[in-house]
Amino acid sequence: MTQEDNASQQMFVGEPPAWALRRPKGLAQAVYDVLGAPLRMVLLPDHVNERLHLTSLRAERLSMVLPRLEGRVLDIGAGDNMLVKLHRRRQGPEAADSVGLDVVDWGGGCTIVPDCKSLPFPDGSFDTVTFVACLNHIPERREALAEAYRVLRPGGKVVITMIGRFIGKVGHMLWWYSEDKHRDVDEHEEMGMNPGEIESLLKTAGFGRLVRHSFVYDMNHMFVAQKPE
Repeated sequence: MTQEDNASQQMFVGEPPAWALRRPKGLAQAVYDVLGAPLRMVLLPDHVNERLHLTSLRAERLSMVLPRLEGRVLDIGAGDNMLVKLHRRRQGPEAADSVGLDVVDWGGGCTIVPDCKSLPFPDGSFDTVTFVACLNHIPERREALAEAYRVLRPGGKVVITMIGRFIGKVGHMLWWYSEDKHRDVDEHEEMGMNPGEIESLLKTAGFGRLVRHSFVYDMNHMFVAQKPE
């Protein structure tokens, strides 16, 4: 069994249950999630939290991003390709050509590339490009955002989720189950990035109409920006 197979078994175990993706949360679930915060945010992997009816971090991210997706989606750093699978199911034929992309094959049917410096897609071929909790792990992040801009149609949007530097650094020290424990880590990777850094990168890449939303007790942020028409 390969290193990636071991990692995949520990991190990517099935689909999040429907209740975990519902927004807004019910009061009882919200209270339960607060009480179980140390478990769901630090100690237990996503699939174990979901078995305990705690909203996992992956479900928090997916439930934030899914409503922002339109049309054909390119999910960069897709892992097990769950975002694309859920989007195809929700949107039907218009999302059928959506693509998950990664540099490691985690068994989700992604397009595998050596890096994100040059993506294998024509200009203007996607309606939405996403980076879910991964831009910090892409050493060539400026080039990746430039490529995201190129492959988006005019008026298309990019969606990014990110944890801050301090919380991310502490978290990755504690998350014994995280994917960076199962692969080589590039010296230019970061364990998190602050909002100002993401906003600066997006503006440098040419994106406009930038909006930021905070979630999971303001420790995570979602950025939605648009390629000009």
